[in-house]
Amino acid sequence: MLDIIVNVGGTSDNPSWPGAALALAKRQSAFVTGLQVVAVCPSLMAIPDVIDVLAAEEQAALARRDWWLQQCRSAGVEGEWEVMRGISAQALAKRSRLADFMIGELKVGDPDAALGGDDVTRALFARSSPMLLVPDLGSHTLQAQRIVIAWNGSGEAAQAVKAALPLLAQASAVRVLDGERGGLPGISPPPLPLRGWFARHGIEAQWQPFPAEHDEGPALLAAARAFDADLLVMGAWGRSRLSELAMGGVTRWMLRNASLPLFLAH
Repeated sequence: MLDIIVNVGGTSDNPSWPGAALALAKRQSAFVTGLQVVAVCPSLMAIPDVIDVLAAEEQAALARRDWWLQQCRSAGVEGEWEVMRGISAQALAKRSRLADFMIGELKVGDPDAALGGDDVTRALFARSSPMLLVPDLGSHTLQAQRIVIAWNGSGEAAQAVKAALPLLAQASAVRVLDGERGGLPGISPPPLPLRGWFARHGIEAQWQPFPAEHDEGPALLAAARAFDADLLVMGAWGRSRLSELAMGGVTRWMLRNASLPLFLAH
């Protein structure tokens, strides 16, 4: 059984956001854990009032268990509710490591998210499980029926593809944007045999060459739109996060501009 965590956060008791995640879990016959982290700021812990506030927030979060279990029953999935107190990114990363992947909301246009400074993207960089991030653009949908893969042969891309296999297996169409570059003959390792791996796992995919461009992020999003994709699978932070922040990069651009859900692994 697939094990999925939904980072519910402190959202109101409104099924519109987690409902998309639960619908996907239903199609995958997955067990779903709703997770809310009560954020701790170590520098403020010496203030007595802060401790009282955290205790109250934790009790309020625990009280949402019945709401979450009702959402699970309505969606026809098995689930549980968990509350963790801690530094948000660390708590998300640690708890997610026993999940197949975590679903969260992407704050498109949030400068902290694009810079890797929000809780979700910092958790990804802290070696969390892979993440499926749904942009906060109007109504939340998570179909995962037309999937595009940004493939460059990197370890991050391979991790993303492996983790997304259950979604790929149920998709109606898969397209690989193949941007893997050849290395030095006789010196560099050969390309990863993704075609053979797909064949062994019963995945039928279309292949499209995707030459590197200066504006790779916009080109990637345009290719996904041309395929009418509803999910983009890609490796994240292929360079160090510091390099991405200093020079820009595909991960940074996609976190700022994504118009479709992203399945990311680092």
